[in-house]
Amino acid sequence: MDFSFSQEQKDYKKEIINFARENLNDEKYLEEYNEEMWKKVSEFGLLGLNIGEEYGGLNENYQTAATVYETLGYACKNNGFIFVINNHVWVSQNIIYLYGSKQLKDKYIPSMITGEKKGAIAITEANSGSDAFAMVTNAKEDGDYYVLNGSKMFISNGPIADIFVVFAVTQQEPKKMTAFVVERNFEGVKVGPNIEKMGLHACPTSEVVLENVRVPKENILGRLGSGSTILTQAIEWERCFEFAPHVGVMQRIMEECIEQAKTRKQFGRSIGDNQAISHKIAEMKIAIEMSRLMLYKIAWLKDHKKMAYTEVSVFKTYVSENYIKTCRDALQIFGAYGYTKEYGIERELRDALACSIYSGTNEMQKNTIYEMSKAMF
Repeated sequence: MDFSFSQEQKDYKKEIINFARENLNDEKYLEEYNEEMWKKVSEFGLLGLNIGEEYGGLNENYQTAATVYETLGYACKNNGFIFVINNHVWVSQNIIYLYGSKQLKDKYIPSMITGEKKGAIAITEANSGSDAFAMVTNAKEDGDYYVLNGSKMFISNGPIADIFVVFAVTQQEPKKMTAFVVERNFEGVKVGPNIEKMGLHACPTSEVVLENVRVPKENILGRLGSGSTILTQAIEWERCFEFAPHVGVMQRIMEECIEQAKTRKQFGRSIGDNQAISHKIAEMKIAIEMSRLMLYKIAWLKDHKKMAYTEVSVFKTYVSENYIKTCRDALQIFGAYGYTKEYGIERELRDALACSIYSGTNEMQKNTIYEMSKAMF
């Protein structure tokens, strides 16, 4: 397992930092979605990073993706907008690319890479969050179609998405799910208004209602009834690459805290000379290094086509808890200044708090880690 960066990866890091700082940090849009920023990201080529060249992508490996998305989190202060990108790339576009037929890939991937079409994944329901198998959205066969009925809740990218990867029950006993590609303009698809949240405001979120939506059979991903397998894989991608930017954010916040600790003086000396402050920053550094090691281990596993279900649960739990802690400690280090809108720390904390909930709560992750660890002995 080689943790050194190639020259190409180093160049990517520089390009991402320059691009993000120049195009993605407009103060006006730190807490609202902006279509112009989306167009800039599309033109930059970020959306096609891991897609094959035959579809217009760059065909890069997952270690490079880990580098790019960590760097994006470091250079872009708009955490909500990064969330938009991740939901489009990893759990919509990537799932269609990996599990779609050639017909589906030819139909959807090129327009998703260019950003002409935006993607989302629709799993969660009002009464089924971490317990995906409790979903009640169903799909019934009708000739050359499946008719979908149900509703999905808290769908990131919902208000702006053109394409949804929707999971629905296609067999009750034993219960089996199937993944479908559903277009926003299919008759019966109704997208609710943006749900106001504590943070991640630049990522629009909504309910998606399906009322007798007729989906062609060719829009099935994988095989009929293989939804649980695809869902497991989607979660792996999500828990790795949706949390990769958080490592970069922690690095950026730590650097801001170091600068504050060096320049802010109280009682005639820099506040960093106090262990209460210096130890908080030391703990940030420890968390960043441990998170980064886990991130690149998972990327290595995916590049070698290996499962990483336990690893992504460990990574997701560790990163999310330390991401929140880093933001809370930064608030303490900046004191009253950190509590003001001007310095941005309070926004960073609001954005961070949700990460212990989305992609499966940390409590559920610990259950998974225990069960997978127990099965090894």
